[in-house]
Amino acid sequence: MSDQIKPIATLPPTNEPYRVAVRRLRWFKAAFLRFVEIQEDELGCDFEIEETKIAAVFVRWLEMIDRQRPSDKSERPAFFAFAASLMFRELIADMPIMARGPATKQDADAPGAFWPEGYVCTMFCLSVHAAAMEQEFHLQTHVAPDIGNIRSWWSFRENALENGGFAAGFLQKMLGYEPNWFMPASFVSRIGDWMVSPEATSKDETLRRL
Repeated sequence: MSDQIKPIATLPPTNEPYRVAVRRLRWFKAAFLRFVEIQEDELGCDFEIEETKIAAVFVRWLEMIDRQRPSDKSERPAFFAFAASLMFRELIADMPIMARGPATKQDADAPGAFWPEGYVCTMFCLSVHAAAMEQEFHLQTHVAPDIGNIRSWWSFRENALENGGFAAGFLQKMLGYEPNWFMPASFVSRIGDWMVSPEATSKDETLRRL
């Protein structure tokens, strides 16, 4: 599995910046449905979709990021990653899709075969994040090598079912950040410098583009 997320072809067109479009329920819903359709073909399985859950996930996510949005513009790149992790947390907590059968196009030890629903939600959030980061900051999104490690997915699924906040930390980890596992859904409680991920360009270059 490549460590670089290439999102544009998987998202519906929009005349607005992605950071704005994702805050519209209509676009968010269309983006998720389109992404699931693409993943059905790539994974080799069909999904049942509960559209009312998509709307509920969106409303909760928007409320959470609005409450925590930083006023300091230098924190925007970090907040984009944080917002994606909260989106992921809400999707995992109120899973709006269910696989009707196994992923026939995946190896048995691949994440998409082990947990198709969780895998699709992960890649959706990473794709939206990547699109916004590329558009706003001209940065490519790379993910940690653990994204393809089935043992990491075993641990993630087990912990996420016990503690919904674990999902936010999992996505933060995939994006190269060190989560605060005690408070992964709190932006002000994050650990270390979250300006950009280790694979991105330098902090100074990023700030010059803001």
